[in-house]
Amino acid sequence: MKRVGLVWRLALILLGVFIAFQLFSAIVYMTDRARTGAAAMRLPLPDQIASMALLIDAADAPSRDLILSAVNGAGVTVWIGGEPPEGMGTGFNLLTIETAVRSYLGDPERHVEVWLTDGPGVFQRGVRYLRDVAGGRVITVVELADGQTLNVEATGELTVRLLGLPLGFFAAMLGFIVATLAVFLVIRETLPLARLAWSVERFGSELAPVPLPEKGAPEVRSLIGAVNRMQARIADLLRNRTIVMGAISHDLRTYLTRFRLRIELFPDGDLKEAAVRDVEDMQAIVEEALAFARLTTESVEKRMVDVVTVVADEVEVRANFDKPVTMDVPAGPAHVLGSATAIARIAGNLIDNAVAYGSSADVSVREDGGQVEIAVADRGPGIPVAERQRILEPFYRLDTSRNRESGGTGLGLTIVAQLVEAMNGRLGTEDRPGGGTVFRVRLPGVADTD
Repeated sequence: MKRVGLVWRLALILLGVFIAFQLFSAIVYMTDRARTGAAAMRLPLPDQIASMALLIDAADAPSRDLILSAVNGAGVTVWIGGEPPEGMGTGFNLLTIETAVRSYLGDPERHVEVWLTDGPGVFQRGVRYLRDVAGGRVITVVELADGQTLNVEATGELTVRLLGLPLGFFAAMLGFIVATLAVFLVIRETLPLARLAWSVERFGSELAPVPLPEKGAPEVRSLIGAVNRMQARIADLLRNRTIVMGAISHDLRTYLTRFRLRIELFPDGDLKEAAVRDVEDMQAIVEEALAFARLTTESVEKRMVDVVTVVADEVEVRANFDKPVTMDVPAGPAHVLGSATAIARIAGNLIDNAVAYGSSADVSVREDGGQVEIAVADRGPGIPVAERQRILEPFYRLDTSRNRESGGTGLGLTIVAQLVEAMNGRLGTEDRPGGGTVFRVRLPGVADTD
């Protein structure tokens, strides 16, 4: 399973802490409200209007004046009789609030009107956003027991008065906005590190410098600059090594050609055959070493390749020379993004190894889980588990089965491993049931777009 990167780890930690804090605050708030009883869950404005109406109904004239003095204050204006509140009958009729007032009054037949307005016709289309409520006035007319009307005009904090939403709700919303901004800033600051990791990973597989712009905090910029310079130095060293090995290979080819011509002048016999074999071995080592050096500086081209066709060609070439090679392939093509030359080199080296060291090669190609697998199995003595990683090292050979006399240079599997890695694949080795070894190459598959 793919691990979560540093960027998202920091973002998730920050978001998780904030959510935990918000949940804790919500639990504390709801617990406190529960302690105050059922009255705490009543809508503030309808409850206030109904309470005022019931008090005035039960009071005499002097007491009514005292009640009006007590309830009038910031955001609420109350009076009895006279002119109705300005804007009554215009705006948006709050039928739900009217029903709530009648419920608190205990009289479903009581005449109650509640309107949300801020002037004629402002809320004719209804309340679409909370800001519409916050910007208006709630005007109410309630019929009293003696036939007079109780007029109430409320402004300010209407979301709290009408909906019972605490101010903490809006603080939480603001907190979420701040948390989102913080997550964005964390991602922005750590993104250069993620890009740096991608650059190093790509350089490790292709050995081509991938310089990045130096962005971010001073420490991050310094790190990116150091990695850019390191990539350039390593690429220069590998390039120089390839140039040196190319020059050496060229000179050695010249001398080996002269040596071979001189050997041809020898009389036929065992001595001549041994000398010819030595020259051929030296030529093979030079060619393999030069190919290995080139792989460390040259990137593998990436294009659509049918693995089945390429591997089948390699098998056919060897079968024409009576090599013990068999092949099992799917009915259709199996495409990957890579190089046909590299895939041919991978299949050829593995087949040649299987034939040389395992008597035969059974080759198969199949698609599995979005990947294309090339498997080459032999019937040789097998490879010890402790040696399976070491055989991929340059010039390393197993003395018991992979020695110079059988033609091995110690670079075949190393080249295979490098080519597989350059195409973002994996190379695995395992025992074959019944004896032998199986080499499995798994490359990322590409869907057929035809």
